[in-house]
Amino acid sequence: MMARLICLFFMFHYINLMRNLKQDLKIGKREEIKTLILLNAGETMFGNVLQDEDQFANFDFVSEDEKYHIEHKFRPDVNLKTCRYDSLYFDRIKYKRYRELKKINPEKRFFIIWNCAGERVWWEFKKFGWENEKGECEFYFSKQFNQDRGNGYAQDTDMVNVFMEDTHPFSEFFNETK
Repeated sequence: MMARLICLFFMFHYINLMRNLKQDLKIGKREEIKTLILLNAGETMFGNVLQDEDQFANFDFVSEDEKYHIEHKFRPDVNLKTCRYDSLYFDRIKYKRYRELKKINPEKRFFIIWNCAGERVWWEFKKFGWENEKGECEFYFSKQFNQDRGNGYAQDTDMVNVFMEDTHPFSEFFNETK
C-alpha cells in the first residue's frame, strides 16, 4: 500500500511538472515574440533580428547578418527595483556555446536580455572572461536545483550569474548605431 502511494505521488508530481513545463514554454515563447517585435521596432545595432527556428537553440535570436546572437529570459517574478538577489542568471551551456562560436568567428557578439516584471535589461557576453575591460568581475558560476527541464525530473543545472549592477537598460539598444 505504501509503495502504491509513493508511486501515485511521483506520478502526480511528474504530471504537474510537465504541465508547468508546457505552460512555461508557452509563456516564454509569447515573451520572446514581444521582445523580437521590440528589437525590430526601431534602429538598433543589430539590424533586422530573426528568431532561431530551433526551439531549443542556445540563442533565441540572431541578426540577419549573423553578427549578433541574443538570448531572451523571462523572469516575471523578479522586480529589479526590489529584488533581494545580486544577480540574474542563465544556463551555463549558453556560455559554453558562446565560447565555441567566438572561437570560430571572434567578430561575433553575444547578448542576453532579461524581461523582469515588464522591465528589460541586457548584458553582453565578455571576451575578457569573468572580468570586463576594467578588470572588474561581472559574473560567477553556480549550481541551481531547477524545475524539470524536459527530462521528467528536477535536476542540478550549471548556471552563470550576472551581477545586476552590470546589466544595462533595454533602451540603450536604440541609442547605438551600426
